[in-house]
Amino acid sequence: MSGTFRVLELFCGIGGCAAALGDAASVAAAVDVNCNALKAYDHNFPHATVTGSVESISPQTLQDWKADLWWLSPPCQPYTRRGRKRDEEDPRAASLLALIPKIGEVRPAYLALENAPEFFHSRVYERLMTQLQLTGYTVREQFLCATELGLPNRRRRFYLVASRKGLRPWSSPPIDRFSIRSILQKQVDPYLEAPAIVLQKYRKAIHVVPWDEDQITNCFTSAYGRSYVRSGSYLSQNGLIRRFSPTEILKILGFPAAYSLPTSLSLRQAWPLVGNSLCVPAVRHILSCIPELRALGMAREHDRAVPGGTIQIRGGARLLV
Repeated sequence: MSGTFRVLELFCGIGGCAAALGDAASVAAAVDVNCNALKAYDHNFPHATVTGSVESISPQTLQDWKADLWWLSPPCQPYTRRGRKRDEEDPRAASLLALIPKIGEVRPAYLALENAPEFFHSRVYERLMTQLQLTGYTVREQFLCATELGLPNRRRRFYLVASRKGLRPWSSPPIDRFSIRSILQKQVDPYLEAPAIVLQKYRKAIHVVPWDEDQITNCFTSAYGRSYVRSGSYLSQNGLIRRFSPTEILKILGFPAAYSLPTSLSLRQAWPLVGNSLCVPAVRHILSCIPELRALGMAREHDRAVPGGTIQIRGGARLLV
């Protein structure tokens, strides 16, 4: 990556933010506790990765990276129904909770966060907002689904961008529609086929899309390939019902064609990684409100505003605009 604008990816996963940035910025470092995720990251990007928990990073180390933007994709399980909605009591929320006071110490110019929609109503969210207000950030927030960008996947997420320098309005995101059949692999691993006993037991509970029609897949989660229901869609193709491959899911999520997973990762290892990943066009759109990253949005000044409302903090007040 080139560019003088520096980004620190915290909870980086397999690099959805880096994929969205392309050459628009330089990544100072990418941090994650998941070694398999970092294998995929290192397979696709040349810059430094750090294996470890975010809460173990000192304010001085954060300062030394000299990043203009901190990108955060912390675990969503503490706020979701599948994760029992334990919020700040969930151990998986500890890393973000530990990072919040460090925002006030280091004060990066920009901060952006992605999480499940339920995060917006959490106590951890309130802690984050309190810190941002005390530190003088302006904040924009938006709920955005991948379908609004033309992607055939229901993946609604909450996004937040905070700035100490000012933010541009969001313009309408560019829509690049494509069908499921356009991204399917020609050769399919037999392991993807759903076992007959599974279909017999869960046939009415699983979501199946036909390969030859324009359909929308359900949200893929980290449980895909492990849990048979409520973790993502199945595909009906040539008389068989099968799971989507990790490569197909990456394409559905808008990852660039050049992105690939290491062959050393098994399907069982790869599915949770892609299920935990980001919608790349959504990240690109969200970050386009940062003046230095304006080109990511490919939007014109006179485009209409994105529907659904955004929230700003100005002088400590939250305004719906």
